[in-house]
Amino acid sequence: MSPKKRKRILPRDKGTGKFVSYKEPVEVPKKVTKGSFLAILPFIIFVFSILFMLNNAGRLDFIYSSISQILEKPLSEKAPITTETNTGELSKISALKQADTIETKLGLSSAAITKSSTGNQLSESDGNQYRIGRILVQNGNVKIISKGDPSPSDTLYPGRIIKNGDQITVGVYPSYISFVLDNENSIVVIYDNSNVQVVINEANNLFKIKYGKMHVNIRPSSKFTDFVSEHSQAKVEKQDFALINLWIDEGRDQFVTIDGRANVKNELSGLSLIIEQKQKLFSTNIGQLIWSLANESDFVIGPKTDMEILPLEKAPTKKVNPIQKIEKKVGKIIDTKPKITAKPKLPPKPPEPTKPKLPPKPPEPAKNYDKIRDYDFNIASETIRRESIVTYLETPLMGDIPVYYLPDSNSNLVSSISENEKFIVYPIYRFGFVVVGRLGTGQLGYAEAELIDFSSQDRLGKIIDLSKTRFIIEN
Repeated sequence: MSPKKRKRILPRDKGTGKFVSYKEPVEVPKKVTKGSFLAILPFIIFVFSILFMLNNAGRLDFIYSSISQILEKPLSEKAPITTETNTGELSKISALKQADTIETKLGLSSAAITKSSTGNQLSESDGNQYRIGRILVQNGNVKIISKGDPSPSDTLYPGRIIKNGDQITVGVYPSYISFVLDNENSIVVIYDNSNVQVVINEANNLFKIKYGKMHVNIRPSSKFTDFVSEHSQAKVEKQDFALINLWIDEGRDQFVTIDGRANVKNELSGLSLIIEQKQKLFSTNIGQLIWSLANESDFVIGPKTDMEILPLEKAPTKKVNPIQKIEKKVGKIIDTKPKITAKPKLPPKPPEPTKPKLPPKPPEPAKNYDKIRDYDFNIASETIRRESIVTYLETPLMGDIPVYYLPDSNSNLVSSISENEKFIVYPIYRFGFVVVGRLGTGQLGYAEAELIDFSSQDRLGKIIDLSKTRFIIEN
């Protein structure tokens, strides 16, 4: 007989006497009751609130990836190490769960998430930090060269952005461009044959004018507005407005104030003068500021429309009746001839004795104008200030007084003095002319002494005597 199979006897616990199993006990997960879910509901709402606020900060992807791992496994468990295929599958499943969590729990679509995450970037791209204005109207040959762009941009259109530091060149007539500044809604028009650079900084709005014509409507602002050329600078103060025409040319800059006010300074001499409504000022390359009233023609510098000549239309020919013969009665003309009486002949007058011819006068020496004006406007001015020589305030004798570049009526006309204006007479006398000027502008040029109404009879004599002792009278 074969021996009986012996039963396997399980070991017993010495203390209790119960059988002990070799296998580890299986832990049964506890069910989540309704009460426990209500207990953790405020915590879930708090977490989602933080996630919603972090959404705008661009950190949502990182937070969601961390929370999804926490929700999938408890903190006490560790991720089992599996093969490469299992790891790839788990990563795909984790990504799907994360996307599902973002769309369902936050109630956002993918389009809304994209818009929310890129909201700040869109707002920054719309606001260009280099933009200072935009084009209103553009016509003809106009080019804009921006910083960092070697090739000029001639593809222009209304609404195109004007960037800080742009160099604007306008070709021949009828080319022009107008644009508006964003910070204060000032309007600038640049006309034909012009070259202007626009620079905006914290202190002022600066227009660097190489040459050309401009019409500007400067609105009140928190900054200064400066127009700078080679020889001149026009400044519009803060909170002021100005409607000005500027014409920057070689040797002479012209400023016309249609309305408002501006302060014009000559960089060579340092002279400055404020011009207001309907006034005109010239700033020259020899340091002058010449003031006068503006004319209506000074207010228009823009494109002018040419006159259109229409073809002549042939008028219909009119029917002309032949001239009928007109008979007139002609009366008899009486012949009335004047009577001629013979006068006695008088003896001829003896010839007058011929006067001896005087020898011809030697020609007057030519006036030497070399360096006269430079001397009068520089060395003489220093002498007047150093010796405290008195200058006189006089008025015109009758009508306007022309002011010449040199002491001669054939020289260039510099300016004119109105008949109602008082002006300064300097003690510099040459060839019947004296040096005159306006208050605050210095010497302008030479005016004829006979046209000046001196306040005293011996005033001109004093000027001549003073000029003889200190200045050259004749050369």
